Amino acid sequence: MKKTKHSAIIALCIFSAFLISACTSAQREQSSPAIPDKKIRPGTPAVSEKTDAKTAAENEEYLRSINHIDVTKKTFEDDKAAIMASIDELSSIMTGGRYEAWLKFIDEESIRYWSNPKNLERASKMLPVKGLRMNSLRDYFTYIFVPSRKGRKVDEIRYDSKTSVKAVQVREDTDIIYYYFNKINGKWLVHIPPID
Repeated sequence: MKKTKHSAIIALCIFSAFLISACTSAQREQSSPAIPDKKIRPGTPAVSEKTDAKTAAENEEYLRSINHIDVTKKTFEDDKAAIMASIDELSSIMTGGRYEAWLKFIDEESIRYWSNPKNLERASKMLPVKGLRMNSLRDYFTYIFVPSRKGRKVDEIRYDSKTSVKAVQVREDTDIIYYYFNKINGKWLVHIPPID
């Protein structure tokens, strides 16, 4: 019985990475405006080239991230810093299994939706381990949210609007989405999408 339970939990952890919109992939747009090359005078130190390359990379990330949304570079930098700080805190919270602390980072809409027994029942039917039921939001935290994000690294953000952002890991031409954030009353909170 103990071996079956252990196997069920392992299977659940593996599958949860692909479950219930916890993580999705999206093709990145290939068309981003060109960034003009800066001319470097002969004899200019290599430090200038490194700085120019870093600046160009930051500009490319900014253009990828705003996705034609009217967001200033300063706003982007502030939003990214706040979101990455939240993700770092969430990582610590997930490692410690601190459910009550996690709730402070989740938007009210998600808490209401994922506290509904009917939604949890629908999600339970999609789990790879038959017979495992989620009965509470705490179960969602334990069996879905934490395993699907454990050990993952978020590199960048992508704006859907000025108040809606995806936190992604960049892999070649694909963005792997680990978090959705909504800005509510000036604070970025995690939004957990409903089951489609």
